[in-house]
Amino acid sequence: MSDEFNLLEAFKSKEMVCDLPLCRVLMEDKEFPWLLLIPRRPNVRQMNQLCREDRLQLMEEITVASDLMEKLFPTDILNVAAIGNKTPQLHIHIISRNKDDSLWPEVIWGRQMQKLSDESKSARLGKIKAAFDEASVAFSYSRN
Repeated sequence: MSDEFNLLEAFKSKEMVCDLPLCRVLMEDKEFPWLLLIPRRPNVRQMNQLCREDRLQLMEEITVASDLMEKLFPTDILNVAAIGNKTPQLHIHIISRNKDDSLWPEVIWGRQMQKLSDESKSARLGKIKAAFDEASVAFSYSRN
């Protein structure tokens, strides 16, 4: 096993948003506003495998990302989940759901979803990156 952090192949096609102190933040290009937070620690599949400090930092970063999603998108509920059955690298989904979305009130896992057009993907990514930039005043991170 490597002591170096590497994204699984399944994540490499996702849109890079930024690096927070612990997590790499990626955007899923599906119809729902959707972020992935991936702790930049090697060989971690589950939250309990993180050290205590990293677990606390992860909760802080989930909270910051959740706050941004609620601020940016119509949100009746945030789906926050770490499943990992198909992608065995710890990652947390933060998905903004609302009562007008195409799958409401059903869960989205295993469902067919529309991909964003290039124009919509670019606009959403810009909006999310700008929000993380604004949040950087209170929350230090580096953005690529």
